Amino acid sequence: MAFPYWIPFENEWWTFTAFLFLILGFVGISDFTLKSGWISPEANRKWVHFLVGICVSASPLIFSSNLQPITLAIIFIFLNAFALKEEAFKGIHSQGRMSYGTVYFPIAYFLLVLGFWPYPEFLIISLLILAISDPLASQVGQSTPMPSKFKIWEDEKTIQGTIAFFSSAFMIVYMGGHSLFDYSNNYLLGMALFTAFGATMAEVSSCKGTDNISIPLVSILFMIGYFEHVSETGHFFNLTISASSIFLFLIILLFSVAYQFHSLSRSGYYGGLVMGILITLIGSWRFLVPLAVFFILSSILSKLIKNASFYKSKGSQRDIVQVYANGGIALLICIYDFLQPNAITFFLFLASVAAAMSDTWATEIGKLSPKKPVSILDFKQMQHGLSGGITRIGTIGSLLGACMLGLAIWAILPMPPFVIYGIILCGFLGSAFDSFLGATVQAKYETQSGEIVESPQEDAVLISGVRWINNDMVNLMNTAFVPILMYFYLVLF
Repeated sequence: MAFPYWIPFENEWWTFTAFLFLILGFVGISDFTLKSGWISPEANRKWVHFLVGICVSASPLIFSSNLQPITLAIIFIFLNAFALKEEAFKGIHSQGRMSYGTVYFPIAYFLLVLGFWPYPEFLIISLLILAISDPLASQVGQSTPMPSKFKIWEDEKTIQGTIAFFSSAFMIVYMGGHSLFDYSNNYLLGMALFTAFGATMAEVSSCKGTDNISIPLVSILFMIGYFEHVSETGHFFNLTISASSIFLFLIILLFSVAYQFHSLSRSGYYGGLVMGILITLIGSWRFLVPLAVFFILSSILSKLIKNASFYKSKGSQRDIVQVYANGGIALLICIYDFLQPNAITFFLFLASVAAAMSDTWATEIGKLSPKKPVSILDFKQMQHGLSGGITRIGTIGSLLGACMLGLAIWAILPMPPFVIYGIILCGFLGSAFDSFLGATVQAKYETQSGEIVESPQEDAVLISGVRWINNDMVNLMNTAFVPILMYFYLVLF
């Protein structure tokens, strides 16, 4: 199909204006129907989600460039954030639970039209899955008498709703594929099954509306990955699959073993599985191996040190937030490298992984220190387990972690020695930067008993740092800072 399919106005800004007022009209109507009480608040929100989703999915059909859709997304990002803060336009917000889905929705739209505009067919299908399958799953789950409930992360899901989501996502991809592509029935059947599987994993592992971002992004990346790695033949079971299928199998096996040995929580298992599959599909084995080295060696180290440490931490299971705090930036770099190939991007990816590994090893090996850590700022003693503290053995562990990753890269991937040195150096400096952030901006609270903690508790008072910056946010900032550091290292040397 040729894109755009239909241009309503010669000047596309007129189309943009009409599009904007159409969506604002849906928002206004939803506010009116909510106040009038004609339908329930939750049904009201689902209808808006559906209608707006259908509208934005048509963007590639009526716009020749992504300038207008990007502008539209930016307008609604700020509008929805303002409405959520001021409790305006209640018709588009969830009334029964805390959710930021209305803010995430335009962010997802922005990311899709910004990064994936050259893939209009996939863009349309992924937005349709979000528009149709997501509210349908919620409706089925809520209307089913005595539904079978389960929980992956924080939000409860239902078996019935999940089946509805998978089935509808499958039909959207399958029927959309027949409308937009000229491929065989069996080839599109395989794509529909694979994409519906990925979208469903994104949906069940969501929390507080994050599925409004994860569903369309995972869907479009799974479709692109399928087209990249699966060749078309006349028979479904004879599809020629590249060597990446072996890595997909190994990824599933690796995370399943980690889950069985309690290195990952249930949410961490699903999150890691999605991340590993995406890196395999969008990147290559070169991207996958460093992350696997980090995860395997760090998990082994954590198990070995657990019983030998001088203080006991609150468990070593990584949840989905920790998985993406350590590997999310690396995943984004991998996706960016696919969309904008550049020789230097892979080195930035490796630096981000090195930072995560260096910081993790500093924390784990630091537990072996019989002495209390000292603050990285003033070198005064502080209690075990608080961010911002360093020990001699922990610092050695940080350098060892960066060196271990550098050694693995040197052994597996041919590259200039100065690049390996840069990865080790930047990873080690990233661990120090992580400690600096932990000592300065990470939130710390004092309980009524005088204990200093890093998680908000009842009656605890914030005594330092920024309330929304926790350890996971610090890890995310660290793994984002180090690729920038690596870039300047490569430019200078």
